[in-house]
Amino acid sequence: MKNNIKKLREELGISQEQLANIVNIPVEELNDIESNKNIPSLLTARDITKALKKDFIADVFLFEE
Repeated sequence: MKNNIKKLREELGISQEQLANIVNIPVEELNDIESNKNIPSLLTARDITKALKKDFIADVFLFEE
C-alpha cells in the first residue's frame, strides 16, 4: 500500500514529529508508514487521515492489488 502522507503533510506545513504527536504514534512508526515500510492499522490510518484534514482514507492511502 502506498500513501500520500509526505505530500499532504508538507502541504499543511507540518513535520513528521508534529504529525506523529497529533496521531499519538512514535515518529519512527510514522516514518516507516510514510516510506511504505509498514502498513498502519485501520485506526492509525483513520487518525492520520483526519490529522491531514482529509475525509477518506483513500485520499491518503493508495490501495494496490
